[in-house]
Amino acid sequence: MTITVLLLIHGLMAMLLVGAITHQLIAAWRGAPKPGARFFNRLANVSTTTYTNAVIILYLCVVIGGGIIYPTYVIDVKASLTDAQMLSAIGAFEMKEHAAVFGLALLPTYRYFWSVDTSPAHALARKLNTTVVAAVVWWSLGVGHILNNIKGL
Repeated sequence: MTITVLLLIHGLMAMLLVGAITHQLIAAWRGAPKPGARFFNRLANVSTTTYTNAVIILYLCVVIGGGIIYPTYVIDVKASLTDAQMLSAIGAFEMKEHAAVFGLALLPTYRYFWSVDTSPAHALARKLNTTVVAAVVWWSLGVGHILNNIKGL
């Protein structure tokens, strides 16, 4: 029962992280906030720097939560997937682990470009860094969700 609660909390934090990084990503690529009545104009009408700390804290919480759940995953889920010869699902999760560590390694530069150096000269670096972190977050959420649907804890 406890592991199920931890998995639910892990998933909810992952959804919050996806929302925050997606908001920031769209706003970064759309440029300066513009008033408008359309949905995408309102979606991009946010202060991009305000999402930085939230993204970092949520990313760290999701990674730590995943680390707590990981032993149970290996014993229960991965063993079942191996018995069922679902090697592509296991491989996707292995890629998710590597991508998550890569995203973790990007967090210092992510913070630097959004919090310390917000000069226009580094706008492309901010956009690309955020894009990579967002891709890692979306990939991780997708793989985690699919694996949970295949064989959840």
